[in-house]
This record gives sequence, C-alpha cells and structure tokens, in this order.
Amino acid sequence: MSQVMPSFDALVLEDELIQARVGSSFEQNFRKLPPATTALVAACVLMHLATGISDYLLGQTSLLGVIVDARSTPTLLLFGGREHGMVAGGELWRLMSCVFLHADGLHILLNGVALFGLGRLCEAVWGGLRMSVIFVVAGLAGSLLSQAGGVELSVGASGGVFGLLGAGAVFGFKAKNQLPAGLRRIFGRGLVPWIVLNLAIGLFVPRIDNLGHLGGLLGGVILAPILADRVLPSSEASSWVDGFMGVGLGAVLAVTLGQVIRELLWVGLGVG
Repeated sequence: MSQVMPSFDALVLEDELIQARVGSSFEQNFRKLPPATTALVAACVLMHLATGISDYLLGQTSLLGVIVDARSTPTLLLFGGREHGMVAGGELWRLMSCVFLHADGLHILLNGVALFGLGRLCEAVWGGLRMSVIFVVAGLAGSLLSQAGGVELSVGASGGVFGLLGAGAVFGFKAKNQLPAGLRRIFGRGLVPWIVLNLAIGLFVPRIDNLGHLGGLLGGVILAPILADRVLPSSEASSWVDGFMGVGLGAVLAVTLGQVIRELLWVGLGVG
C-alpha cells in the first residue's frame, strides 16, 4: 500500500499551528510579577538592605548610603561573601550565599533589573521551580569557576543571570522551528549579542568577575536542554524529577540561610 507524502502546504500549515500553540502557551505563562522571579529579586534586595543597615549601625555609611554606598569588606564577609581563603578552608556555603549579596547600589540595580527581565522570560518557559534551579545552579557554577580561578573576593547575582541568558539562548536555538517570530527575536540569536557584550565589558572594566559570568553561562547552557519546559508540545515534565529538584533546591537554600544566620550570631553578635 503506497503512502501519500504530505504536501509542502500541509507541512507549512502544521508548523504554523505548532508556532501558534507555543506562542499561546508562552503568553498564558508570562506574568507581570512571576512569583519565583519576584522572590529571587526580593531576596537580593533584602540582603542588600541588611548589609547596608549593618554598615550604618557601625557608622560606616549614611542613611542614604544604606541603599547606594559600597559595602565594607568585613560586612560582605559577615553576610556570606565568597572569599577565596575562607572557601578553601571549608566554608563552602559561601559559594551560594555570595550570589545574593551586592557591592553597592549600582550593582544591585543592574543585576536586579537583569534578573527580573530574564527571570520573567525563563519562568514563562520553564516554570518557577526549574527557572530557580537554573539560577541557583548557574550561580554556584559561577562561584566555583571564580574560586578555581583564584579570584579573591566576589559577590553578586550575575553568575545566575548569565545562566538564565545561556539557558534562554539554548532554548531559542533548540526550538527555533517551533517558536513564533516574536519569540525567535527574543530567544536564541536575540540573546547572543547580550552575552557577547557583557563578557566583553568584563574584559575591560575593573573589578568585574568574568570567570563568575562564564561559569554561570556554562551552567545555564548545560541545564537548558536537560530540563523540561512547559511551552513546547514535545516537552514532558516528570513530577518525581520536579519533586527531587524542589527538595534539593530547598535544602541548598535552607542550609545557606542557616549558615548566614549562624555567622551573624557567632561572629557578628559574639553569641556562643
């Protein structure tokens, strides 16, 4: 029995239907204030305010400086900044805690805006849990490469932000034939110039930890094709995998927060 090959028009129509379905799924998932992204930005802002208040109480900054001034190195270390010797000495929790700290007002502003913008896009594609996993794993990857490269002190969410950039770019290239034109302009090639530009800036601007950026980018690139998304028809999420990731993510964040609190109590307040 002979098979009838689909016509070119039929194939085009099928592609257009898939693209319309993907576009509709993305629009349904896209939120003005996506919960996971908003929570990550809020955590960074709260830690920035906490370090500012600490410097203010120590007489090292003004009331306005709580928001805009550079944080003192002792305060950043007290709240979990990644310092090479401390991590090498066993304080591995600093690889995570440093992701939520920022050096000054401009630092938190730039990273906060980038995190919110990219987080909204990635949360629409992967959902809050998987987007958070990308951010956290990429942040850790950035800290690890920075530590391995001998960078003395680093703070900031930019490793996680680069992870979201890399994940978004990989998703765009992977799904280019299934994405409507508007989403193709955002993902894939649309993100590559931003990656190149920001890595180039890191080569010429002092105090930017480009190893942290590169590590975060690699983390996002590796995770993107592994994690199931929620917009492509061919993608299927596993509830037990999501449950495992949720437990793992919660454990990492809980241990990190516990270590920060312990450091504040034992070192900052002299308890114990």
